[in-house]
Amino acid sequence: MIKKLLLGLLLFTTITFSQDYRYTETLFTNTLKTSDIVYGNAPFKTNWAVSTDEWSTDNRDLVMDIYTPDGDSETKRPAVIFAHAGGFLNGHRNHEDMVKYCEDLAKKGYVTVTIDYRKGFNVLFDVHLRGTRAVYRAIQDGRSAIRYMRANAATYGVDPDKVYFAGSSAGAFIALHSIYMNDTEKPVDAGSVNYGLFNLYSTPDLGPLDIGDNTMYNGTPEAVISLWGAVQTPDLVEVTDTTPVFMAHGKADGTVPYDSGHPFGYPLMPEVFGSKQVNEKLDSHGFTNKEIYFVDGEDHEFYGTGNGDWPGAPNAYWDIIFDKSVNFLWQQHKPNVDFTDTPTDLTVEFTDTSTGALAWWWDFGDGNTSNLQNPTHTYATNGTYDVKLYIENDIKSWDEITKSITYEVLSVADADDLNFNVYPNPTNGMLHFTSKTPLDRIAIYSVLGKELINSTTDLEQINISNFASGMYIVKAYSNNSVAVKRIMKR
Repeated sequence: MIKKLLLGLLLFTTITFSQDYRYTETLFTNTLKTSDIVYGNAPFKTNWAVSTDEWSTDNRDLVMDIYTPDGDSETKRPAVIFAHAGGFLNGHRNHEDMVKYCEDLAKKGYVTVTIDYRKGFNVLFDVHLRGTRAVYRAIQDGRSAIRYMRANAATYGVDPDKVYFAGSSAGAFIALHSIYMNDTEKPVDAGSVNYGLFNLYSTPDLGPLDIGDNTMYNGTPEAVISLWGAVQTPDLVEVTDTTPVFMAHGKADGTVPYDSGHPFGYPLMPEVFGSKQVNEKLDSHGFTNKEIYFVDGEDHEFYGTGNGDWPGAPNAYWDIIFDKSVNFLWQQHKPNVDFTDTPTDLTVEFTDTSTGALAWWWDFGDGNTSNLQNPTHTYATNGTYDVKLYIENDIKSWDEITKSITYEVLSVADADDLNFNVYPNPTNGMLHFTSKTPLDRIAIYSVLGKELINSTTDLEQINISNFASGMYIVKAYSNNSVAVKRIMKR
């Protein structure tokens, strides 16, 4: 038991001091791919290309591939599920853009997934009905994939509370509806309705959004990446819909409208509402945990693919969108770093004020470090030091901050040279200063070391009547001399 404890402490210390910048930097050379994982089973429409019979279905497996960092020892990582393009008519989980996303993110420490989902509808008859039902089936499958990853989080080394969803084109429809549609907003055409000439035919009800296995788990992702996607109606985006979202879209998109219109410009298809409409709705709700990248003059899949595959290599937009995706995802699970410092001459008490941190690494700027949460450090000489605090949380996500701080000790000679005085002390508000030599600067600090005033003009008096009652530190500077006084504000 003691041996295991020591090993765990050594591993903890090594990770804490390593500052890997996991999830933003590429840490792994290779990925491991596990193929053909069955994540559910659902009724597929039989002979979808020609059939007009919505009752003709057969149950088939839903399949995904999972990518993990090769050589990674972590067992609690965020997962990102990707859904491919294809207009709900074609496409597969091996599209080049989806695979590259998965491989590149896995090399940064994520578990990534590409899924196949149900596709296909007749594009000649009752297109509005059949198109709506095709999208709804795919949304159900996307939620099944999310629930599967939560249910099997321990098997794949995933944090079940950090499962994200991303999609391109049709896949982005799935992503957006997974966070904005609920069962009360289910399209009428996804239920049992009559259709055809004289309404001679009917459709089976496709059921709720969450069908199949693992329905005890939540099918809504913690964040979404939508690449040139759209929604059925912007009214789906309600004030209570606060899931973080990153949307990229070309403003000249002729396949999925950036604003509103019919996919492919095909008037028989249902009207959809693109990223512009979704963003405006979020703005109207005052929602800020989002990122957008809307580009003038660009068309569909403007990072260079055609239906998910590159004719050659990714273009410059791929790098931009991928980097924005990396930063967006990291923002969803990182801790938030900050600290205060309380100096007594050259001995400084550092206090961690971060949120979500479980490990700390301090660099005091003079060649010394610490992995204590709240260390005390003594500097050898006066000076300005770049103090850095790097933190990690339970999934090794990180944040860091660097502050340039001046620490000084007042010698007896300095004090005599200045002969600096402050009155009245205590004070109700106005402070007056006298000094044997002309002053260059006056600074006032809280007892926690926070600088409140730094003046090079008000060198005879300063009004602190707006300060709260308590003790403050006044520093007076003249040439290379510094004098320090403690004052009390009533």
